[in-house]
Formats: sequence, structure tokens, C-alpha cells
Amino acid sequence: MKKILLTLGAILFICISTFAQLGTIDPNFNLGSGFGPDIWTGKCETVKQQQNGKLLVGGSFKTYDDNEALYIIRLNLDGTRDNGFTSPFTEKWGASINHIEVLSDGKILVGGVFLESNDESLPGIIRLNSDGSIDQSFTAPSSVTGVSTFAVQADGKVVLGNLIRLNADGTLDNSFDAGTGISGGTGFGGVRINTMLVQPDGKILIGGHYGSYNGTTSVLITRLNSDGTIDNSFDASANFSTAMDGFYGQVYTMKLLPDGKIMIGGNYGNNNSLAFGVDRLNSDGSLDTSFAITHSFSNIRNYVIDVQSDGKIFVANQNFGAPSEAFVVERYNTDGSLDAIFPKKYVNNDIKDLIIQADGNITFVGYFNYNPTGIMRLIGDTPLSTSVIENTSLQFNIFPNPTNGILNIENIPDNSDLRVIDIFGRTILFQKSAANTFNTLDVSTLIDGTYFLQIDHNGNVSNKKFIVSK
Repeated sequence: MKKILLTLGAILFICISTFAQLGTIDPNFNLGSGFGPDIWTGKCETVKQQQNGKLLVGGSFKTYDDNEALYIIRLNLDGTRDNGFTSPFTEKWGASINHIEVLSDGKILVGGVFLESNDESLPGIIRLNSDGSIDQSFTAPSSVTGVSTFAVQADGKVVLGNLIRLNADGTLDNSFDAGTGISGGTGFGGVRINTMLVQPDGKILIGGHYGSYNGTTSVLITRLNSDGTIDNSFDASANFSTAMDGFYGQVYTMKLLPDGKIMIGGNYGNNNSLAFGVDRLNSDGSLDTSFAITHSFSNIRNYVIDVQSDGKIFVANQNFGAPSEAFVVERYNTDGSLDAIFPKKYVNNDIKDLIIQADGNITFVGYFNYNPTGIMRLIGDTPLSTSVIENTSLQFNIFPNPTNGILNIENIPDNSDLRVIDIFGRTILFQKSAANTFNTLDVSTLIDGTYFLQIDHNGNVSNKKFIVSK
């Protein structure tokens, strides 16, 4: 008899869906008063979900549910505070966390504007242990300040928004050279990188507000080779047109899709309309004309995007000229049409980050003070964990499953690619198969949770689920 294992998140999803309608506020997300101490300082910038389902939230807030919480907190699945995590920050003014990434070993990279911890000055990016304490084995140069965004490579190196790369221990990686970096672009916001991601092939996508990269015309989005040079096989510049006085606008967010296409969002002039805000690009940077959003407003700004496993797209938009409906979470179909099944949710200020949780629910954070302040979760209908589908066209075996450290693999073809993929679709381990049909994979650095082993032999791909439990 086949055994079915339901994670706690899946169980919660089933229970909640029984009693709450799609798109409504999750009644089981108990946030108390939310972030504070008031609406001016209780601002959230970023939210990430760990492999165990818990949520990390960062921003400029100082309290959560009226208790001290300096700039970062971890929440349980029900919204209560996880007391096993303590913020390392002690300075009570002038700091903000702008970006968080959870690593495969459970440690946490945090970027932002920091002053000090226990009277010791901090660079703009630090690494935390799973309990929130500072990992002293990671030390970025003191010259690194004000980190707004970064991306983590498969080898543990970290590319920062100011176009330098750090080794896995935080030291400067001199093999990455961005030359003169970004320049050009006029208007609001200054020359800056707002978003970046690393593709599975190691190439790096950056997006922001600029007109050239290292002296080469490249408008708003650029793809870099792994050494920092521009990848000339990618060109998105033709997609953007000046909106006013040479101002192209800005790209605020990007999401890489499984087929290599790229969802982008922002506030920019493009070939479809003026400052429309959401588009899909082909893998070479050209505009995917099969996608065109339909919206009741013709002038929007998009801060954040996330994509369900069925291809539907969640967006957080700001509608200019519509004060009563200015900040909205809504969902598009795969062709860009508005999904009428999902009810729009309006709030009263900026939404800065949005994620589709592993159980399919939608959590977003920002500057709004709407029941409660800074964070909200809506009932969803498509679990993200199905983004990797279990299939076994290659008849291989894995054992033990669950495993506490070593995963044995047998009956795979020689010279296959072995990838471990987490529930968010990210490749977190990679190795080539040995020249025999039996291989071992060390997964002892992974935190407890559900993963997929992907075997790729000459384009024939099979996925098999396994569980790490220590």
C-alpha cells in the first residue's frame, strides 16, 4: 500500500480551505497587532519562507504584537512568534533589513542598513545562524554598506547589488569584475539595482534603473556571465522606451520561470503602453508577445511578483490616480488576463514583498496598516510544492528515504546530472554521476524537509521525492 505523507503546511492548507474562501484573509494567521510600534516605523520590507514552513520577516520595525522585535523576526505557521529565533540587533534606531535569503543549511543571509550589535559595527550584509545569532565565520568587508538586494549562487558565493561578489565566507571575490558597472538613466530614483537573481547555468540577471552596463547600452535589465562581463546573447533594451525627458522608469522585480522565461515588474515605458508595469520576457530578453496584461487601469507600478506552479501570476500593484484602490494584490492568468476567480485585495500603502507559500497561501508585507500592520496572508488554491512533479521515466532507486545524511542512488546512467531541488524549485545541490550505476549524495547539510532528486541524462529528466529527517 502506498503511504501518503502530508506535511504540516499541507494539513493546514486542507483545514483552512474547508472553512475559508479563496482570497480571503487567513483566519488562522494570528498576528496580534502586527508590526510597530506605530504605522510610521512598523514597516516590513521582505518575507521569506524556510524549508520547514516558518516565515522570516525583515524591515525597519521594532516590535511585533507590542513586544520588542528589532528588524527581523521568525513566525510560526500560525503567525505566532517563534521564540527559538532572537534578533541579533541591539541598536534601536536607524536600521532596516532590505533582503533575506535562506540557505540550504538553514543559515540566513541578511542585507540592509545596520549600525551595530552589542557595540560592534556591522557591514551591510551578515549571516545568521538558524537561531538568529550572528555567524562569525562569515565576514563581509566593512566597506560593504547599505545592501538593498543580493543573490546567492549554487556554490555559496553572493553577488551584491553594488556589483561585487563575496566568497562563501564573506571575503571579496576578485574574480568577479563588473568594470564601470551601471550608469545612465535619468529621472527619479537614481542609478541603482533593485533586483537580481542567479540562473541555474550560473548567469546573473540584474534589474533596476540605468541605461548602460560597463559602457555598453543596456536598459533596465542585463544578464551577466559568471565573471561579471555582459552576456551579449541577452538584450532587453528594445523593450523599453522613454516615458518622459529620457526617463525609462525602473524594473523592481524579476521571477525566473521553469521554461527560462522571465517575469518582470516595475514602472517603466515599454512597447505595449506607458508605465504598464508587468511583462514576460523570452530567455534572450525579447518581449514575449503571447503575454499581455489586461487591467482596469492603464498606469500602474508593480513592486513584486510570484508565480504559482500552474503558471498563474500574483502581483502587488499600485494604481496611480486611484486613491481608494491604489494598492492591490491580484492574480493574472498565464496569458496576462486578469483572473476573475481570485478576488482583489486592497490595502492602504505600499506592498514591498509577496510570496506564495509551500501550502499555496499568499503572504505579503509592506507599509500598510490594515488589520494588522505590515503583514497579511490570503487563502490560496495552488500549492507551490507541486512546481516539481514526481516522475520516474528513468527507473532509478533511492534509499534510505527518509535519510539523515547520505542518500544512496542506484540504476542511473553514466554521466547524468544529479540535482537536489527544494520545495520552491531551487537547485541547492549539484553533482555529476560517477562512472557506475551506484552513487551517493551527501545531504547532511540540508535542514529537515521535503526535497526532490532530479536525474537528467541527455535531456531525459526524472524527479523523485525524498525526505531529510535528522
